[in-house]
Amino acid sequence: MNAANALCPRSLGNFNFHFPGMSMKNALFHACACALLLAGAAQAQSYLPAEATVRMAVDQSPAVQEAEAVTRAARARADGLRTGSHETVVRASGQRRWTHDGSGQRFTEGQIALERPLRLWGKAAVDAELAEATRATGLLAAQDARHETARQLLALWFSALRAAQARQAAQDNADAAAELARVTERRLRAGDAARLEAELAAAEQARMQAALAAAEAAQTSARAELCARFPDLCPLAGISIDASALPALPSGSEAQLRSRYIEHSHEHLLALSEETLALHQARRTDLERHPDPTIGVFASSERGGAERIAGLSISLPLGSAYRQSQAAAALADADAALSRRLAVARRLGAEFDVLWSQLNGRRAAAAAQVRAATLQRSATDRAMRAYRAGESGLAELLAARRVLADAVLAERMARVDTLESDSRLRLDLHELWDFDD
Repeated sequence: MNAANALCPRSLGNFNFHFPGMSMKNALFHACACALLLAGAAQAQSYLPAEATVRMAVDQSPAVQEAEAVTRAARARADGLRTGSHETVVRASGQRRWTHDGSGQRFTEGQIALERPLRLWGKAAVDAELAEATRATGLLAAQDARHETARQLLALWFSALRAAQARQAAQDNADAAAELARVTERRLRAGDAARLEAELAAAEQARMQAALAAAEAAQTSARAELCARFPDLCPLAGISIDASALPALPSGSEAQLRSRYIEHSHEHLLALSEETLALHQARRTDLERHPDPTIGVFASSERGGAERIAGLSISLPLGSAYRQSQAAAALADADAALSRRLAVARRLGAEFDVLWSQLNGRRAAAAAQVRAATLQRSATDRAMRAYRAGESGLAELLAARRVLADAVLAERMARVDTLESDSRLRLDLHELWDFDD
């Protein structure tokens, strides 16, 4: 039995606590809180699937495979940029010459030439930088796709876990209602209960069975969605997971965590890489205002080979306003990439603030729900003992049980919500499922 099972609501009725200078209620509350934290340290992430299984599921995702293909395309484009688009051109021509001086002479003539454009003005170096930026952007895009897929997996996993916890709570309520119906039936046969009480107990049992059926349907639906999106996790979807432990907060101050959240975000790194790529592209486009010359050599034969000619050729495009407008457009694109990067950083900062406050709020809510469920369970036990002894009626017991059912369900949901917030934050801080290798 672990600390959480020993000290927290399911077993509190079996233990006596005494803390000097502290009331019984506060003692129970502090004992549960301490147990939850200790259990969280001892059973870190026992509510999550194994990392190797998650990696396999993420790798098999179509979105990740698409991103890997895009990365390969980016590497190929980078190689092309480094090599350059200039190619050697071979030109050959033939012709016939004849005279009109009365001799009727005819001659076969021809020419062959080799031409090659030159990358001047530092364009080769800028192309190399542009190639590296293209390669880095493609890699970051793939990493971002893997991270987004892991986010989707995490959300679906906790959806299934939440549904499983709700079904377990409904099962506990149905078992308790069945037990109450049996107790009431025995009292009816012994003459200690009225027929009305037996009917009320049977109706409560039917209501709990209906709630259990609805919870089982919701669990089946959540499991089906998880299996459809990530088939590798399907065998784990029906396994009972311990969701009682609450982990400690991530280490570091809020400001440090906020900075890490932004700086390590794939989305921010991708936006930064796209900004760098746009800057290199703007610089490269600006260099295109200086046209590249084409150098060639040629050899020709005239008058049937009687005359031989060899020479050099050079051609140079005359720049127009088109090149200048393209450079201006590329510079504007770089400015837009800068603005997008700043917008992403601001949005990520706001996203962290929401996640951080949500995590703290959910942890406080979970602790309060633990205390509420503990006290309500104790009150319901007393109501059950009083009913068995004939000291109270069934209506009081049913009311206490309904409040307990709501409290237990709220406690379970609060735990899962807290675990989900913590896991999501750790995932974005790269403390969980970091697949960037």
